[in-house]
Amino acid sequence: MTRPSDRSRSGDSPSRLRLNVRDDSSAADGELDRLSGVAAPKTVRVPLAQMTRLLIDATESNRTWLQDFADDVVQIDSDLFEVLMAYQSMQRSAA
Repeated sequence: MTRPSDRSRSGDSPSRLRLNVRDDSSAADGELDRLSGVAAPKTVRVPLAQMTRLLIDATESNRTWLQDFADDVVQIDSDLFEVLMAYQSMQRSAA
């Protein structure tokens, strides 16, 4: 007898999507709290070099999803902010 997973690998039948539904109301409540702004937002730590490469590529490729995050606030070190503001000032004076 052939199991469904064996058939989908051999090409006899299409692959089936298996959904595992769990009744975790506390996780759902937490996600709703986060989306409504009641709970603290989820955050991750990312190296600046990785993030800038991806943002530059997305900007140069005119990725529309980038606009979805245009108003999001990011947290950076104060010394990096000072360097960025000095760079911005130099760009403006050179123009």
